[in-house]
Amino acid sequence: MQSVSARLKKSAPFLDGAKKVFVAFVDDATIQGLNEQFKHVKAPTNVLSFEINQTDPEDGMLILGEVIVSVDTAQREAAHAEMPARDRLTELFIHGLVHLLGYDHTINRREAARMRRKEKGFMHRMNTAGYRSGIRA
Repeated sequence: MQSVSARLKKSAPFLDGAKKVFVAFVDDATIQGLNEQFKHVKAPTNVLSFEINQTDPEDGMLILGEVIVSVDTAQREAAHAEMPARDRLTELFIHGLVHLLGYDHTINRREAARMRRKEKGFMHRMNTAGYRSGIRA
């Protein structure tokens, strides 16, 4: 997890310095509970993102939201794609982050392609093998 945390810190410059995002790494049971509660889907998923868009009264920074990643699902997907789990965890965080920045791949193919380009750009800037899995979040 430490190498993933170091990579996530590299994402800070993409947030314009005055924004922050919370991230939680959880197991399948936890993410399934959240998925059921908020998306009405009784199954685990790899990543969820929740917009907050409020100013933190302590430091005045805008809290974009929270990204929740299932480590269990990420590890299975990484094994299936024959890639390091840390790369898949990073991909999933970036996928959630890009959602918080206003991108939505579920709208149409054009928006999905736009979102993929943004994700690839973040992965490239973070110096990861990046977006090799071919698995969609």
